[in-house]
Amino acid sequence: MRACDGLFSPDGIRARTVKTVIGLLWATGMRPSEPFNLHIRDVDLERNIAFIRETKFSKERIIPLSESAAGQMKAYREWIGGVLGHKRPEEPFFYTTGGKPMVEKAMRYAFKLIRDSIHASPKGYPHVRLYDFRHTRACNTILQWLRTGEDINACLHTLSAYLGHVHPEDTYWY
Repeated sequence: MRACDGLFSPDGIRARTVKTVIGLLWATGMRPSEPFNLHIRDVDLERNIAFIRETKFSKERIIPLSESAAGQMKAYREWIGGVLGHKRPEEPFFYTTGGKPMVEKAMRYAFKLIRDSIHASPKGYPHVRLYDFRHTRACNTILQWLRTGEDINACLHTLSAYLGHVHPEDTYWY
């Protein structure tokens, strides 16, 4: 997260957004495109949930946000409102330099600039990708179930729905 502070960000927006989005991807396992489809109305910080729309295969879903993730989202929302002024519910949740909506391509580029700070050695890929946060979240969920003695096969439907997979068998490869 400290590496995000070193990104070129004349007004501070890009650095703060990249940091918040990385935390959100890590905490939720969202697809890398999904944070950039969020509008202000999609994030309920009173109930700690996010409504994911415009997804792969048009499969909308509601995901819970941990207290920590919701706290960071709330802090970001308040901060960006102070920098850019009040935004309407239908406007994007995430912004970049100059108050432009943040897009996935810009996020991928920013992550490319800081990814070496993670010191990860992925298998099968030359470097860590934003999508790896999603895969890590899914695998860590399954590992937690194993540690607590849960019936993985019985729980996999829950993980499948959470990830927004069309078919539960799409989740089995984890």
